[in-house]
Amino acid sequence: MPEEYLTTRERILLLLRSSVEPLTARDIMQATGIRREQEVYDHIYHIALSSKRKDYVVILYPPRCESCGAEISLEKPKRPSRCPRCKSERISRPKFLIRGRDEV
Repeated sequence: MPEEYLTTRERILLLLRSSVEPLTARDIMQATGIRREQEVYDHIYHIALSSKRKDYVVILYPPRCESCGAEISLEKPKRPSRCPRCKSERISRPKFLIRGRDEV
């Protein structure tokens, strides 16, 4: 099916499934034409919810504090503003991949 007929979530799903390395929300924005970073996080959250009934898994590479090295755990995909440990604002962006259940 041509890509212009796919929904935004389907395009994100295909992009993350075919990607060799994990992508940030900014990478996904550039590839799909989405304008707001939060919109990407919302779509990934819903893709992850539906993955429970499907044959794929959303893999989250959590953000890290670039000052103290702490890994920041997330309940929902988002870009944290500060490190909970040292309060630094130098935080790497979370990255995402999608793989089949049998590949994980």
